[in-house]
Amino acid sequence: MFYSLFYDFCLIIIRFLGLFVPKIKEFLKTRDRISNDIRDFNNSKNNFVIWVHCSSLGEFEQIKPLLKKIKKSKPISEFVITFFSESGFSSAKNFQDARIITYLPFDRKKDLNQFIYRIKPKILLLVKNEFWPNLIRYVHKADVKIFSISSNFRRKQIFFSSFSFGMSSILNLIDYFFVVNNNDKLLLESIKITNVKVTGDTRFDRVLENSNNYINDRKIRKVLKNSNNFVIGSSWIEDNKILLSSCDNNTPLKWIIAPHKIDSESISSLEKLIPIDYAKWSTFDFQSDFNKKVLIVDEIGILSSLYKFSKFAYVGGGIGNSGLHNTLEAAVFGIPIIIGKKFHRYPEACEMHKLGGILSISTKNEFKAIWKELTKSKKMCLKMGKINYDFVKRGVGSTDKINSYLSKYLM
Repeated sequence: MFYSLFYDFCLIIIRFLGLFVPKIKEFLKTRDRISNDIRDFNNSKNNFVIWVHCSSLGEFEQIKPLLKKIKKSKPISEFVITFFSESGFSSAKNFQDARIITYLPFDRKKDLNQFIYRIKPKILLLVKNEFWPNLIRYVHKADVKIFSISSNFRRKQIFFSSFSFGMSSILNLIDYFFVVNNNDKLLLESIKITNVKVTGDTRFDRVLENSNNYINDRKIRKVLKNSNNFVIGSSWIEDNKILLSSCDNNTPLKWIIAPHKIDSESISSLEKLIPIDYAKWSTFDFQSDFNKKVLIVDEIGILSSLYKFSKFAYVGGGIGNSGLHNTLEAAVFGIPIIIGKKFHRYPEACEMHKLGGILSISTKNEFKAIWKELTKSKKMCLKMGKINYDFVKRGVGSTDKINSYLSKYLM
């Protein structure tokens, strides 16, 4: 198959580059641990093994409510969870319901068959848009049921092209698709795939769950004891350059910046953009830092809780090419949201923008104008916040719909 040959060729190049590029070397090293992670896997209790594959942390977060439902209805279920990214793997290590958490094997026959033989899954759940051709092919050959969870499609994807190079046939090997909206269903039907059900997006269930069980951290409450805060979530350098041009010592709100990347190099780049005195979460001192107007949150896992204490928020990724991050995490707390202009691939952001709960910017002047309006108008903030909260509430229920259908395969 052309794909397999091309994949192997790319892997040779990647391995060569790994000799010189530290990040690539680290990526390859993560795959070396897979065999050790599954070596001692022994399903002696004859438990029902479900393989769950997520690209990264966001996909894992949205599948959590479904995994909890499955575990409750079938206690002997055991989850083997794989990730493509290091960030997802690192954040999921403490998930207690998982038997194994590791990385996705390379998309090659030998690696995949070894993995399948060792864990012997009954079901594979692919979260969102994880469609690795050989993964799907060899799992299907092993007579394992495959389900796509909260998948979302676009007309420009290769599956719907006149020259799909066999990729559309790969989708035919998936037993069932639980898609986000009717447009996804119509796109799949255009290539004669009818085993589809519109169930919405499990992210709605997850963010509502998070809002009811946010981190009750004494430090968060003490530092952000009121809602006079402006939270910048999952921001990149392109976002920060535009936003921080409006930051000064006269700001009526405290700026809470939770960047997407918190490695030392990224934090150092962020610090250079801040025009006033600032504090950092990791070294925060209540006596010397409490009155500072800017706080850098150099820790992962607490962003969704920070939104609760925000008057309004900026969700990053929409200025550059990194991709817009999860706007629902902020919307569930009933606050206005600002994003960059590149959001049209994200249905929930498009809808909230259309309804008026989200405002988009692409220049320093546009942000400055919106900033002034939101800081002065309580009425506007309340109206936008209600639009966003109501939107989230209407989207809840996907987990129950999917679990109801899957239950017959858990017998």
